[in-house]
Amino acid sequence: MQLQQVILNLVMNALDAMAPITDRPRELIICSRGQLFSVFFTTKPSRMGMGLSFSRSIVEAHGGQLWTTPNRPHGAVLNVALPVAADPTKVG
Repeated sequence: MQLQQVILNLVMNALDAMAPITDRPRELIICSRGQLFSVFFTTKPSRMGMGLSFSRSIVEAHGGQLWTTPNRPHGAVLNVALPVAADPTKVG
């Protein structure tokens, strides 16, 4: 359930970030493969800046990693890597 919330948070952040773009197509690509996060930092005036920090904590609690890489020429790529077989007894 927590990981579903992380994915939903990342999608909602992407949609919010793309909302003001009018000079080029908006594109959100979500893909799955085998393999900024400061609390209270945000570029959105109506947000608190806690979502990515919470998301990273949840992913790490599941034995994974969450990081960003630049997307040229615009935006960013949020990467989520989770282990294939996590031990459910280690997740709070």
